[in-house]
Amino acid sequence: MRKRFLLAAVLVFCLSVFSLGTSLAQDDVVIVAADVQDIITLDPARAYETTNLTVFHAVYETLINTPASDLTAFEPGLAASWEVSEDGLVYTFKLREGVTFVSGNPLRAEDVRFSWVRLKNIKGSPSFYADAVSAVEAVDDLTVKVTLSAPTPAFLSIVTVPSLSVLDSEVVKANGGTDAEDADVTDTAGPWLDQNSAGTGPFTLTGWTPNTQVTMVRNDSYWQGAAALAGVTLAQVNDSTTALQQLERGDVDIVDNIEKDLAEQVTANSSLKLEQGQSLNLSYIAMSPNETLGGPLGSKDVRQAVAYSIDYDGILDGLLLGYTDRPAAMLPLGIQGSDPSLRYERDLAKAAELLSAAGFADGVDVTLSLGSGGICGIPAETIGAKIQADLAEAKINATVNIMQSSNFLTDYRAQKLQMVLGTWTPDYLDATMWSDYFSYPDVGPSFRIMLDVPEIAAAAAAGAVETDTAARNALYLDYQKAHVDAAVFVPVCQNRILVATSSQIENYVFHPVYFFDFYAMSKSS
Repeated sequence: MRKRFLLAAVLVFCLSVFSLGTSLAQDDVVIVAADVQDIITLDPARAYETTNLTVFHAVYETLINTPASDLTAFEPGLAASWEVSEDGLVYTFKLREGVTFVSGNPLRAEDVRFSWVRLKNIKGSPSFYADAVSAVEAVDDLTVKVTLSAPTPAFLSIVTVPSLSVLDSEVVKANGGTDAEDADVTDTAGPWLDQNSAGTGPFTLTGWTPNTQVTMVRNDSYWQGAAALAGVTLAQVNDSTTALQQLERGDVDIVDNIEKDLAEQVTANSSLKLEQGQSLNLSYIAMSPNETLGGPLGSKDVRQAVAYSIDYDGILDGLLLGYTDRPAAMLPLGIQGSDPSLRYERDLAKAAELLSAAGFADGVDVTLSLGSGGICGIPAETIGAKIQADLAEAKINATVNIMQSSNFLTDYRAQKLQMVLGTWTPDYLDATMWSDYFSYPDVGPSFRIMLDVPEIAAAAAAGAVETDTAARNALYLDYQKAHVDAAVFVPVCQNRILVATSSQIENYVFHPVYFFDFYAMSKSS
């Protein structure tokens, strides 16, 4: 679903740079060549893509955070402290004193209650993060009491999700927002939030031009002190080569997610720096097991044949030059319970045997759809052609359907695509960030392919509530085995993100959820 890659027309980028006026001449403004085409909205209660995570981290804040230095830890954010009841059902957060929104309004517990209830009642894609919440109460101006419907071991991780950012309730209401039960039809704040922000973060959103750019300026009244950067612009560029040329000329300061074959060009240039970040993004092939949507993919034998046909080593070592890895199922390496020993390896003889058993000894036709942004830093045309050629060797005739990214996401969510090459980017770092959305027939990518495999759902449900580490590992091992057997989501790569920066950029920090921390960053003259 989610993706990170540079695309769109060079002309569009040039126009966007022109529209920045004098900002290119400002030493303390950073311009990032990045993919902004995936953005559909910048309303935290509605957005469910990738680039919005970077924007939200810059302009909004959550009650607690997971620091890049320790992805297993939690640190105070807008909440100075928190307590959990013995039964695991009640979380009490004490807010920081003296925090204000960009409007000047003080942060209050009511803002937390409003933001979370609005998220839940808008009922958009990210509302699932609030599923465990049965009640949110503003006990006093600085105390928030959250009651869960059942013990949820992952809840503190979920609180770090950008969709659970705290918005200025007064400003959002003044611009059409509501937390009423019918907010899904009565809330009209989305268009305003697409062009403005109502947060407490170190930057303020000043504009979003779809498929072109996002602009932010420094919040000089930020409670932790003003950022070193005066502003940030995320600008669309055609491809990594074009973006790198812009970086070498000084037209941009950072190139996000460059193609792997350009790494040596960056390291050979003394005026540039190459930064690497091990992401938890999983790029995968999704195949609908529903006979109506999936057609021949409704057969498990055919899906397994596809999984055995892919030349994974050719993708990882050939196209990606070793800057990546691959787990067995939709649990990335580095997350509790992930076991790569279970993963598929290429076996064309096994693929032929399975196709024959399914009644397709002479071959089968499928359509593989993907967004124009590509996968794992590989252009859509390149990865599409590679997988098409791999499948053809097993008599699986794949028509590759490359779509504009926003259209791809729309059709994928509408259950219109038989077979998909997509990417999932985490919003928090518990195993449930993957198992909750790749397991059940009514939510996430599993909904989009009409997945209904009881063994997968049962293992996911058991792992989600288990608090014992060893027992949880065993449950997630069962979860992966069920996924490998069903072959509905087959990981292709777990990308390592390469970022090229000007040597002027200091304090670059990679985070696997929001990718950039612009507050920590500075730019020397």
